[in-house]
Amino acid sequence: MEDEEHQDLARSIGASIRAARREAQLTLTQLAKEAGVSQPFLSQAENGKLMPSVINLHRIAQALNTTAHEILERGARPAVRVVRATEGRSYPLGPDATVRFCVGRNRLMDCNEVMAGPHSAAESATTHQGEEFVYVIDGSIRMVIGESEHLLGAGDTVYYAATVPHQWFNDSDTPARFLFTSSPPGF
Repeated sequence: MEDEEHQDLARSIGASIRAARREAQLTLTQLAKEAGVSQPFLSQAENGKLMPSVINLHRIAQALNTTAHEILERGARPAVRVVRATEGRSYPLGPDATVRFCVGRNRLMDCNEVMAGPHSAAESATTHQGEEFVYVIDGSIRMVIGESEHLLGAGDTVYYAATVPHQWFNDSDTPARFLFTSSPPGF
């Protein structure tokens, strides 16, 4: 079942990238160059044959003047939406880390739940427009924001400008669970 969901998500993301590229009136080659990825990679992503990494998804979105969140959440959403604990689309952030989207598209903010296994981390530092707020639910994480590091435990929060490079790490031997809230939606 998980493989089927992964394939469905890859096809959905690919279709969203293709639609956004066509709306921007770019060829595969033009978008690949702008995003810093190869044309064959982009073609495979658009055809749902592979799942772009978080970093590549952000690069593609930036080249399309949108956000990774918009690509992932294209389509109409009701004005009020309840997302149960067992629901919501999820996306792999890297080895042993997953994000679950808690808010639909066309919002002024988004909130994503990250489940991070022991000794996992974001692929690399990232930047984007807006502001972010992180709330640790369980476990502990280390946030590197610009030149500063912050060790956060359950109940701790951090707020920062998302234009500053930021990256999270779970350095512990236990899983961590935390919320990333950003405005405007950045993922």
